[in-house]
Amino acid sequence: MQITPDQISGNFSRMLSLAYNKLNKPLSKSAAKANASDITHLQLHILEELYHTSAGISLTQLAKQIRISKQQLTPLIAKLEEKAYVLKTQDNADKRSIKLLLSEKGKTRVTEHWEEFHHLFSERVAGLAEDDRIDLDYAINKIIRIFGKMQT
Repeated sequence: MQITPDQISGNFSRMLSLAYNKLNKPLSKSAAKANASDITHLQLHILEELYHTSAGISLTQLAKQIRISKQQLTPLIAKLEEKAYVLKTQDNADKRSIKLLLSEKGKTRVTEHWEEFHHLFSERVAGLAEDDRIDLDYAINKIIRIFGKMQT
């Protein structure tokens, strides 16, 4: 039996959806209240993109990366700047251009988000039987190895 790239893509999409649904919900209502955020999911996504661009990025480039229009992105950046998560700086290469950078507060917010995710994932994995944990670890490491082979 031959498996097509389309079948793999479909299964991967189902896996991502399942992972998001299983791991995006706190274990308790008190944990949900403690994790309440002053930013939206999309704003957090913007911060995560900026986290990986230490040299800064233009508004146009960021809009392309997260696949929304500049017009949609502009007010989101303004709110993040107002909350001191994002900084605007002049581009040294092109004085007419502005680069977006993550502030220290923004870096801390992204780090805290991934620490929360790590903690939640660890709690969920702890509830699995040992053989399932071994299988999951093997599958994750296999996916990491295969992704390393993919062209970007």
